[in-house]
Amino acid sequence: MESLWNDMSQKVDQQKVLTDKLIIDMTQERYENKLRHISIPETIAALICFAVVIYLISNFGLLDVWYLQLSGAITIISCLILPILSLKSIQKMKAINISKNTYKESLTKYARGETRFMLLQKISFYVSFLVLILSVIAFSKIMKGIDIFTVTEKLNWLVPSGIGVLYIFTQWVLKKYKKATTSANNILKELEL
Repeated sequence: MESLWNDMSQKVDQQKVLTDKLIIDMTQERYENKLRHISIPETIAALICFAVVIYLISNFGLLDVWYLQLSGAITIISCLILPILSLKSIQKMKAINISKNTYKESLTKYARGETRFMLLQKISFYVSFLVLILSVIAFSKIMKGIDIFTVTEKLNWLVPSGIGVLYIFTQWVLKKYKKATTSANNILKELEL
């Protein structure tokens, strides 16, 4: 009887370990799915930025005045640095392995990663307005041969409308990202229960 009892106790312990592992694996999968809601759009945006960089570099010779070259150079630098930093911060959040870390370590790492990611998004939000203006300046010269500084009627409607659309879009994106990061954080907090 004692042998049977020990055998049953051992099976229950094994089942508990399997159940705990299954819960952790499912939580890890749900966590990664939430972060995918951020990483996929950011990857697409990064590819677009890299295409802009390639286009600007290949046509940089058309920017014949120093202020056009400066606007092109700042646009290139911004379109390289911001997506790379954003993708790295997402990668740090995705690299959290719930099964290998303790609950506290997972939450701490996630909190640091989320804070860094949201700070980068806010910085990108403000820098994007400058990049929009500078890219309009550079692209108008490259694509149409127009020096925006000599033709001011184009600036009267183009830049304000672009800023308005950019503001609405970035607010929407920030709201979606905040929702996704909060949701991922809640998934990690469920492990405590």
